[in-house]
Amino acid sequence: MAMAEEKRVVELGLQMDKSGRPPGNEEHDSPSVNDNFRSFFSLQPKRRYRRLGKDEADGQQPKIAGGLKTMPFIIGNETCEKLAVVGVQANMMVYLITKYNMKKVAATSMLNTWSGTMGLATLPGAFLADSYIGRFGMITIGCFSYVLAMFILTLTAVIRRLLPSSCSATDQKLSNCESASAGQFALLVLFFAFMAGGSAGTRPSVMAFGADQFGEGGEREKRRLQSYFNWYYFAGRVAVIIAFTVVVYIQSDVSWGFGFGLCTAFMLMSSIFFLLGAPNYRHEIPQGSALTGFAHVIVASVKKRNLPLPPDSLHLHHGEQSSCDKPCLTNQFRFLNKAAIMSPGHTRPTGTWRVCSVEKIEGLKSVIRTLPIFSCGIANQITNAQQQTFSVLQALSMDRRIGSKGFKIPAGSFSVFSLLVLIAWLPFYDRVVVPYARRNTKNNRGITVFQRLGIGFTISSLSMFVAGLVEVKRRNAARTHGLIDQPSAVVPISALWLLPQFCIYGLAEAFYAVGHLEFFYDQFPATMRSTAIAMSWCMTALGNYLSAVIVNVIHNTTGRDGQPDWLDDNLNRGHLEYFYWLLSGLEALNLVYFIICTGKYKHRDPLTAAEAKLDASSGCHEIEFECMQE
Repeated sequence: MAMAEEKRVVELGLQMDKSGRPPGNEEHDSPSVNDNFRSFFSLQPKRRYRRLGKDEADGQQPKIAGGLKTMPFIIGNETCEKLAVVGVQANMMVYLITKYNMKKVAATSMLNTWSGTMGLATLPGAFLADSYIGRFGMITIGCFSYVLAMFILTLTAVIRRLLPSSCSATDQKLSNCESASAGQFALLVLFFAFMAGGSAGTRPSVMAFGADQFGEGGEREKRRLQSYFNWYYFAGRVAVIIAFTVVVYIQSDVSWGFGFGLCTAFMLMSSIFFLLGAPNYRHEIPQGSALTGFAHVIVASVKKRNLPLPPDSLHLHHGEQSSCDKPCLTNQFRFLNKAAIMSPGHTRPTGTWRVCSVEKIEGLKSVIRTLPIFSCGIANQITNAQQQTFSVLQALSMDRRIGSKGFKIPAGSFSVFSLLVLIAWLPFYDRVVVPYARRNTKNNRGITVFQRLGIGFTISSLSMFVAGLVEVKRRNAARTHGLIDQPSAVVPISALWLLPQFCIYGLAEAFYAVGHLEFFYDQFPATMRSTAIAMSWCMTALGNYLSAVIVNVIHNTTGRDGQPDWLDDNLNRGHLEYFYWLLSGLEALNLVYFIICTGKYKHRDPLTAAEAKLDASSGCHEIEFECMQE
């Protein structure tokens, strides 16, 4: 999900200057690429600041901060961070099972909860960055939090007494493996906590901080910003592929201590890269968070619940915008409109909770309006959660050797096939599928966003169905070779049988992950587009939490009368295929729910009334009239 979102963020950043442009009036031309990209990540327009340098104090021309000279530091930071974080995440399931002697269900639940927490941590991280600390400070905190987390994990792999005793195949068969002590488990939880802190600091801020480094200098700055986007995405994807392959291989086949130590070194290099560029960076003054604005709207509308709405917009608070830039106050969720009512002669002091701008009200409405579609995405993320848990367990129990020399693919590396399909499909979709579909549908996107989401949900359901079929084949091979009671034995069936489910899932992600981002982008006002990114992370987080709940419910409710449950620790005796088919069925039901939601959904036109109606002969009064007519 994150990889597809990141790809689309880059594409949207590059294309924003081509969309939403009022026709026929150069005076109201759309902002530059940099302005739009910054608004995508920023909650509201912000003023730049930089310390008074020696040159300025002497009355000389100051050196300009930001620009291309900051690219090596920010891209170097991103590349090393991806090598470290993805390298740790990809193989954690194998580490918990083989070194911490965890039951498979317990390890799955822990990883799902951890992934969910890392996703939700982006909300307080974005809030602190926008309101108090700033992006530079949050990225710095996040980097060092990651370093501490990986240092702790490396210690567990290097110092033997920090892990429970090794468990032999016989002990595994008899379920006599030693569990982690309270101290050992506490150290693991501390690692997860610092990783969540790192996610809160870096995920909401790094790419936006990079975009902040480019000014508003016309075509030259546009080209520089485009170069930054391209190199940022390219470096990140190369790092992820290396992490899934080389780093995971070192951990699994060379040494866990060396592999985790390598991740720690990468993360330390990431922090150093970032801090070395500090003298050259542009910074933003924290100006407040959208979450605070939402609270303002709710409180103000409740306080004014007994007031009638005025017949026109003259008594509504429009903030500091000019008349021509006023967002339209829509009639959906009219109760919230009362938050903008201004008393005669009332001037809104900064920070008051008594009156809110139309912009804030429409931002909250955008969030409420998209919640049904958002909930469809939560259900869909349950499928995503299995790619690093049970699918890894399947690979761990199969023959992973390929080639004449018997090279063994690490179990945690199979997700790279999903990534490769996603990377290959996106340019093919943009260059081939969209132009062909556009000629037939007359839709500028080729297909609508809802159609793209629906296709993604359908393919995702198919991937789980195929995963169940592969699991049936794996279990039959275990039964044929008398391995049904040997949970740690390698079943003589090629792990390449797992490729269809991973590849199909990669294709599904290319549809629904990018589709979600497009949907949120279209339906949110320009100043709320950072919330689109936050909602995507929250969708992933809640999906992981829901996956943990479902896994535990299935584990505790199936397998009665002496029969093993579906998710038995011995996969050869369990029925993992039933679990996969259940998820496939839930995904199909989610598709039906999604179709119902889309049928009732009331779109927000991506172009405001000002953008749609303004031409050379029209004025702000016509715009205001159109707003009131909606």
